[in-house]
Amino acid sequence: MPTASYNKFTPAIENLFEGINAGSDTWVIKLATAVNQAAGTFTEVANGGGYTTGGNAAAVSSATQSGGTYKLVLTSPTAWTGSGGGFSAQYAVLVDTTTSTNVGYWDYGSSQSVAAGETFTVTLDGTNGVFQAT
Repeated sequence: MPTASYNKFTPAIENLFEGINAGSDTWVIKLATAVNQAAGTFTEVANGGGYTTGGNAAAVSSATQSGGTYKLVLTSPTAWTGSGGGFSAQYAVLVDTTTSTNVGYWDYGSSQSVAAGETFTVTLDGTNGVFQAT
């Protein structure tokens, strides 16, 4: 699977600094077929084929501030195993379910097909975290 690049949803920037309590909020990773970065929206992969809508939980491993930089580290990995006809996704989306904020997404560059028995794994950065804010 190719390396994915992380991108922020534009509307989430204000929420990150005004309303999210990242260290105690509930986080999930959802898979998507399309994103609209400017609107902060996405199209989640349909339920079935090994994917369950609503995503997988990503627990807070640490939420720290040091030298004026806040860093959120979430547990990893989050994985789905294809079944039946499988599923396809291009994006893994970080969602704060406490505030209903779509925070950001990882773009895998193209649609990734997951056949029965194959696994789609989202590996989160345990060192740098899922985001840092200064």
